Amino acid sequence: MGSFQPGLLNLANWMGNVMLPIGAGLILACGIYQFSKGQEMERYIYGAMAALLGSGLLRLAEVISQQNGGADQYMVMLLTVTNFVGNVLMPFYAAIEIVRLVLGIGGVFERLAIGDDWLRHGMAAMGALLVSGLLRLLEYFVANGS
Repeated sequence: MGSFQPGLLNLANWMGNVMLPIGAGLILACGIYQFSKGQEMERYIYGAMAALLGSGLLRLAEVISQQNGGADQYMVMLLTVTNFVGNVLMPFYAAIEIVRLVLGIGGVFERLAIGDDWLRHGMAAMGALLVSGLLRLLEYFVANGS
């Protein structure tokens, strides 16, 4: 009999690469339908983002599980997590905030009676890019440190 670990790895791969992105698309489709009926779609956007975040975290777990064991396994794992947060999550969040900034300046939120503050979205985007840059800098120092 084989090991149980390859089965878990294949399950995580299937969930992360197939099921969660498909679920995110279906959740967004439901949100667009609800928006066309005059309902709020914010919770659907949050659900789709959570599905995509789960997909990314499962892919991250897949990478971590394929690493070689050794004394520096935890450092490599922290470096992988830092890489994922700095290179994927923070720039993606900054892009979302820039879109919200542009929509806020254009007056879309006032027309939808949401009343968002566009300056807050600009500051959040700059903060996300700042954190991304700092994490990348730390990643560089850790990878090239003595």
